[in-house]
Amino acid sequence: MKYLLIINPNAGKRKPIVKDLLELFKERKRILDIAETKKPGDGIRIAKKAAGKYKAVIAAGGDGTINEVVNGLAGTNTPIGIIPAGTENVLATELKIPKDHKKAGKKILTGKTKTFDLGKAGKRYFTLMAGIGLDAIASHNVEFRPTLKKMLGRNAYPIAAIQTYFQYKPKKLRIKLDDQVLPRWGYFAVVGNMKLYGGGLKITAKAKADDGYLDICIFKNKDIVNMLKYFIGARFKHNIEELPNIEYFKVKKIKITTEQKTMVHTDAEIAGTTPINIEAVPKAIKIIC
Repeated sequence: MKYLLIINPNAGKRKPIVKDLLELFKERKRILDIAETKKPGDGIRIAKKAAGKYKAVIAAGGDGTINEVVNGLAGTNTPIGIIPAGTENVLATELKIPKDHKKAGKKILTGKTKTFDLGKAGKRYFTLMAGIGLDAIASHNVEFRPTLKKMLGRNAYPIAAIQTYFQYKPKKLRIKLDDQVLPRWGYFAVVGNMKLYGGGLKITAKAKADDGYLDICIFKNKDIVNMLKYFIGARFKHNIEELPNIEYFKVKKIKITTEQKTMVHTDAEIAGTTPINIEAVPKAIKIIC
């Protein structure tokens, strides 16, 4: 049986990951091919080409690398295996995949394959979430400041969000959910396919990746007091949907428009700008977990 490992060469433990996994797969009489990403989009291209040719395609990196491989495998019968090796490994945490690469490798060889829904924003699939507005700008700022990301790790995102809040002028979002146009504007929105957001936050805490729906959390205020309430609710109470000036829905299709274009991210990777159509794609990916 042949497996393909797609690895981000910037992953902190790249050399031991490759060496240890090659030894592990050899011991189990499995063939492991290696492919490195060199630029954005490589993970998608390599995974698409590998679909149907391997027992599984394994993504080693952070959530961004995993997102690319998912986009290459979505809609195929080839499952993805996950080796957490990034700054933030939200999907691995959600699916209880071991952070140790040797244990994660063993899980790929012995674990079960489960089928999950995906979200799709424009042409980009996501396993975890899509964000419109503040968090998309913050994600963009982190990616263009790799030193900050390297120094602060998972804390780079909340710090970037705070900095972005004081620099970014929020755009009003006009939101259509399935066939219903909401009467009030929102300023930020997070669409979740799973519960975890990152940094210990749960913004779409009721989301399930196998129910055929997406959860959307809409933030209707932009002042600092409400922003602090949102953060505290997501970080400590995990019931953010119960806070004032929050609207929370479970839907299949979302359309978001703005008077001025604003960024959209999927799994912390910039996926374009508004206007954006987002939809649930049931049973779109197989994950070994």
